[in-house]
Amino acid sequence: ENLANLGSFITNYDARMLKYDVEKDGKEIVTKVMVKLELNLPWKPVLAWPWGVTYKIDPETCLVTSHIESWDIDALDGVLQIFRKPTVKIGNKE
Repeated sequence: ENLANLGSFITNYDARMLKYDVEKDGKEIVTKVMVKLELNLPWKPVLAWPWGVTYKIDPETCLVTSHIESWDIDALDGVLQIFRKPTVKIGNKE
């Protein structure tokens, strides 16, 4: 759903779960997803990186009290992916 907010700038995408762990007696959930986004540019660059989110849970209310994101890529390397020929493919969503 979040990708829909980007409109026609993203022409294709893929997300694959790499990790989903419940830790610290249920007080923390750690996830990691491999994300691939094809941009609507003439050379169709594909941005790809592992994206992680750690959720901290209040044990009394069971509500999320913290949402911490991380990316396993240097910011400059991520930007440079826009300007190179794609090195990965994204399967069709049919």
